[in-house]
Amino acid sequence: MKIRIPAAIAAAFAVSQVAAPFAFAEAPAAQFRSVEAQPFSSADLQSYGLSSEDAATVVAYQEQGYTVQLVTAEEAEAYNAGMSTNNVLAIVGLVVIVLVVASAI
Repeated sequence: MKIRIPAAIAAAFAVSQVAAPFAFAEAPAAQFRSVEAQPFSSADLQSYGLSSEDAATVVAYQEQGYTVQLVTAEEAEAYNAGMSTNNVLAIVGLVVIVLVVASAI
């Protein structure tokens, strides 16, 4: 009985080490055509509601090679809301490990 618990923990750990890379692997993005990104001018940015200081900061980022994407407040909230797929997979993996250890006891 004393050997079964450490063996179950070791087995769960070994499975988690093998399964983790597959759980966090992301599918390659599908190829699609879109309009080529174009830099925003300071006037464009101010028409979207940015202050002149914020617009100057964005223009400076663009000059450094960054791509700037403007989204509405609702789009930004939806983008940051909820759990990511990686978080869900991590929780499912943790539950599986707990069940394996619990069944071995």
